[in-house]
Amino acid sequence: MELTGNVAVVTAGTHDVGAAICQRLATDGHHVVVACHTAAAAAARDLVAELMAAGCSASTHQVDLTRADQVADLFDEVLADYGRVDFLVSSPTDGTARLVAELETDVLDQALAVNVRGTVHLLREASSRLAEWGRIVILTSTVVAAPTAGSAAFAASMAARETLGKVAAKEFGTRGITVNSLRIGPADPAGTASDGLPSPGQTSAGAGAAGGGAAGGGPAPVHPSPLGRPGQPQDVADVVSFLVSDAARWITGQVISVDGGATA
Repeated sequence: MELTGNVAVVTAGTHDVGAAICQRLATDGHHVVVACHTAAAAAARDLVAELMAAGCSASTHQVDLTRADQVADLFDEVLADYGRVDFLVSSPTDGTARLVAELETDVLDQALAVNVRGTVHLLREASSRLAEWGRIVILTSTVVAAPTAGSAAFAASMAARETLGKVAAKEFGTRGITVNSLRIGPADPAGTASDGLPSPGQTSAGAGAAGGGAAGGGPAPVHPSPLGRPGQPQDVADVVSFLVSDAARWITGQVISVDGGATA
């Protein structure tokens, strides 16, 4: 079966990487639900309008991923409107950077609430409500393999997301659902050396807003690619497009680095 024209839910779909994923899946012919926190609602509406103006199919849904009831409502609404959910793409959303010596409990709790508890909520709903032969892609970060000063909370939450993905791959396989994680490096939409991510002691724009921050929004690992350029959001979107296709039907439970070989 060729998985085209299906329904994809993309969380935190308004940041650069998330928006590129939404655009790629929409142009692939899928209906894209841009799921975001209230703080990113206007950006989500703008993205949906842009996609629809280009002849694609898209909609938006506001959700706080830390609340199980709102995640259940997300699936309820999508299933009521479109009859199915085929793909789930989960992006990390909290990008607060702190040195371990300065790591406040509330900052740690927020990172874990958004990136870990929120992922559990999504996977729990997907376990029974995602279509058979569906696809789940969990975005994490290269800070898991190459942590930097200030990355403790974010890196820990990303490592937990990868483990959840591996466990879900074992449990969801009986329904033909594949679950894979993408460990992404900094993606620079401007093609410059800066990625706009926070340094230790700073916070990213929108950090702490479940569903509304930036993918890979934690401390930026500095590992230049041997390919000689910074990563682009489209580099990640192209891999997501492949993983939700039928060509990737035998790939599950994997953590795939999409960083241009920076952490090789």
